[in-house]
Amino acid sequence: MTLSQAEAQAWNSELESKSPQEVLAAALDKYDNLAISFSGAEDVVLVDMAAKLGKPFRVFTLDTGRLHPETYRFLEKVRNHYDIKIEATFPDMAQVEKLLEEKGMFSFYQDDHKECCAIRKVGPLRRKL
Repeated sequence: MTLSQAEAQAWNSELESKSPQEVLAAALDKYDNLAISFSGAEDVVLVDMAAKLGKPFRVFTLDTGRLHPETYRFLEKVRNHYDIKIEATFPDMAQVEKLLEEKGMFSFYQDDHKECCAIRKVGPLRRKL
């Protein structure tokens, strides 16, 4: 569902004085396919709020293929604690393989992360959204 600018402004006006929990509840009521993007500890706040609201919600994460083991353990802890599924979205492996073959494992140090992030983060997020 896409909101027009006028609809977004109206909704913003309606919700601007509401608490974060009320805003999240309104979003979960309005969008039946709402998903919370989860990338680390700071996002647990939204997951916790959504779980306490008792409404159905989805959670997804971007797995860039370069996450630390601690990140995977944390994702698993959150999944188990809240008894939720966490959908993982991955980069296109053909693009990752091409990047690695042409520029090596640490090309992000040379190009200021631009190409690597485009392949490992931006592309997968666009596909998910």
